[in-house]
Amino acid sequence: MEIVTSVQNRTVKLFRSLSEKKFREREGLFPVEGGNISKDIPPSAKVRFVLAVPERLGEAEARFPEAQVIAVAGEVMKSVSGTVTPYGLAAAVELPRYTFAPPRGNALLLDGVSDPGNLGTIIRTAAATGFNDVYLLDCADAYAPKSVRASMGGIFRVRVCAVTEEEALRLASVTRSAALDMGGKDIFSFPVPSPCLLVAGSEAHGVRQSVLRAVKEVRALPMTGGMESLNVAVAAGIAMYTTFSLSIK
Repeated sequence: MEIVTSVQNRTVKLFRSLSEKKFREREGLFPVEGGNISKDIPPSAKVRFVLAVPERLGEAEARFPEAQVIAVAGEVMKSVSGTVTPYGLAAAVELPRYTFAPPRGNALLLDGVSDPGNLGTIIRTAAATGFNDVYLLDCADAYAPKSVRASMGGIFRVRVCAVTEEEALRLASVTRSAALDMGGKDIFSFPVPSPCLLVAGSEAHGVRQSVLRAVKEVRALPMTGGMESLNVAVAAGIAMYTTFSLSIK
């Protein structure tokens, strides 16, 4: 068994480059690193190659029988890992290509969510609540390493599509759309039933005015203690669960 010991190895350098969006787009790949999330990679995902430390080789070969599996030394794995204590398994997965289309059920439109951790957390909740279409307007990259880790496998369970402002306005006009904004009705008193398009805005500025004007309804989350806002991942999660709860009663 040959073990790669150099961080200058061609494939190692390729994997490391996938931390940057321009290289993800150029190569058509995104990195998935870690034990739990790698277990969530479905058979439908196309894994191009896998880096694994020697003690994870058997696991990698069993889990990804059609992918090229490359043994790397522990120090090499550390050089490509975004975590303090690497699990020892990292996969390069082909980027899915979703074209713009109206949602087939509950959907989410995110406007300007710039923090990849927030984005990944929202995607995780969307997958858990059946919001299977996630549209991104000027957001962080859903396939950035931090987003992928925060999604905890949710990135493989929803359709993520970047949209223009024109496409976002079209979505708002053809769906039962409701934006989260402090000027809206109490979402607990007036929940949004399925199928719907929930719209959540950026951490700093909320939903842009053009989208607010286009949506059918506006909802707010009541707060006490003088608080004026919630983290966007928390707010979007609460809103998705209010709709989800209606469907399971």
